[in-house]
Amino acid sequence: MKVSDVNINKSIQSISFYLVQRMSREDGCSEEDALKKLLRTSTYELLYDKESGLYAESPEYVWSMLKEEEKGNMEAWRKK
Repeated sequence: MKVSDVNINKSIQSISFYLVQRMSREDGCSEEDALKKLLRTSTYELLYDKESGLYAESPEYVWSMLKEEEKGNMEAWRKK
């Protein structure tokens, strides 16, 4: 079964919303600032790349990738 672009976009939006909410809460910043920070990450770039399939992972999985990227641990990030 082929996943529709609508479903992929909804998944990307849902994961992005989760990431922004969690970043805002954990970093003690506004959602707007969290969104700006997220948009500058390689994790978000990969999430937005539909060919990567990252949109099919859980929000927690993508969050762990984002945290590894923030630590500069791109080697662990690439293995995921």
